[in-house]
Amino acid sequence: MEHETEHACALAGVMDALPLLADDLDEDDVAAALQQQGYSRRDAEKLTMFVPSAFSWVVLKRLGLESLPSHFTAYDQDDNAVRIPVAGQHYFTAALTLAYNTFENGWSTAVPRHTFECVAGRSSEMNAANKVLDKEGSLEGAEINTVELFRLSAEELLED
Repeated sequence: MEHETEHACALAGVMDALPLLADDLDEDDVAAALQQQGYSRRDAEKLTMFVPSAFSWVVLKRLGLESLPSHFTAYDQDDNAVRIPVAGQHYFTAALTLAYNTFENGWSTAVPRHTFECVAGRSSEMNAANKVLDKEGSLEGAEINTVELFRLSAEELLED
């Protein structure tokens, strides 16, 4: 039951973040707007980072990407790289589930096509993929390296 509650809360956060991420705001403004809605700084930053990544992963997989990483990389207070498992980040998994369901079942009033495209287009993964597509014309068989996260420390990302 606890997992279901965490997922429901994470999904609510994703839904709150979508209109902000679809707008023409920079990351700092998105995080600030989420904090004004009552999210902690940590949660606002997670939503700002993870929702675009999750939305882009669904598109990238459909475009032929061979595999996606199982973790992100963040840095601890001593500047050591730390692996952050994707599966442990509730905002990411909630956004990934929403993106997948939307992509499979069609656009909705909650997630219209324009919103989906704008949000996915914000991610560093989609930016890198677009460069490959422009140069190579295809992502078939490609792999994506782990994404490095800089807006929060590893310690903050691993807090519950």
